[in-house]
Amino acid sequence: MKKIVVKEFITVKKVRYLPKPPPPPPPPPQRHVLVVGSCTLDLVTVCDVHPTAGVDQRTSEGCWRRGGSASDMCSVLRRLGTACEFLGRLSRARAFEDLLTSFHSMGIDISHCPMSAHQPTHRSIITIRGCETHTILEYSNRRQELTFQQFLGAVDYQMISWVHFEPRSPTETVRMVQAVRDFNERCPEERIILSADLASLKKPSLMVADLVDYVFVRKHLKHANSFMNGHETVWAVRDGLRQVRAEWKKNQPRKTPHPTQGFLPLDPSHCPAPPQDVPTIIYNNYAEGASCLLPDDTFFKVGPHTPQKIVDVIGENETFAAAVIYALLEPKLRLRDALEYGTRAAVFKVQQDGFDGLRCMPKDLIGCYYA
Repeated sequence: MKKIVVKEFITVKKVRYLPKPPPPPPPPPQRHVLVVGSCTLDLVTVCDVHPTAGVDQRTSEGCWRRGGSASDMCSVLRRLGTACEFLGRLSRARAFEDLLTSFHSMGIDISHCPMSAHQPTHRSIITIRGCETHTILEYSNRRQELTFQQFLGAVDYQMISWVHFEPRSPTETVRMVQAVRDFNERCPEERIILSADLASLKKPSLMVADLVDYVFVRKHLKHANSFMNGHETVWAVRDGLRQVRAEWKKNQPRKTPHPTQGFLPLDPSHCPAPPQDVPTIIYNNYAEGASCLLPDDTFFKVGPHTPQKIVDVIGENETFAAAVIYALLEPKLRLRDALEYGTRAAVFKVQQDGFDGLRCMPKDLIGCYYA
């Protein structure tokens, strides 16, 4: 037999230009802070002395501007350089048009806010020149508050890193907070930090505070309950949260090992479990220093700061809370340093009118020492 030799020839094609490498994957979307609450039309009047009933009194200083706790927090966050979104009921009334323009000019996202044709919420604020107190008369309609269904339809959890709640309607706010906690259980790698304001020790407000990570206690709570200092205030809030949690556990149906007639056995995965996380309680007071109570009942406070002059105290609590959130998110400061930064931001704010001056605030704690 003859051997057959098979020769294979490989042709090489010359390529002048190699194909471009595939583009890199797109960066993850930037996550922002979501503030849920109210936006009001504030009519601010500055007086030398408190008005007397039945007496006409003139003043030469006053303004009207966008207000509300959640709205002011968004303004502070934007002045500090943090991307944020406001979520609340807005009005289509003509008196509210300038407030919508103010949102857009600051770069605050309001694209998911439900709009209403009803009369907007407005406040009359009387401040005394050089005084730390002010009087607020607010008109609000409970039917215009944000509902749980509107919250679910507007929130994209993957775009949010922090959610702060102003519990205008505590019953609805509890459901909103629980929805975010359910997302954190499903996606622990994209966990969302929760915080809330606390203005009273009523049970509905404490139920909201028991579900979040950080609780910002207002000065009004201390004065309304005649607490002596920040240490007594944060411990009173801790006791209130423990009572609410104990009452919640007491009202849960008792579990029995014996099968009950006429009822299907309960699925343990669908049984609501008590919240395991204990919130961090923060009380703001620049005069005596911010107080903090950690989940393990460790208490500490930062040093006090005294402003050179008092010009505008409206939004002081919102400035402190927003500055603490910024310090924990952007520079990623420790909690003690974040409270120090928030206290300095609150003092910086009360010495000027509005929030525009916060753009000159140093963006880290080291810059505050050399400012």
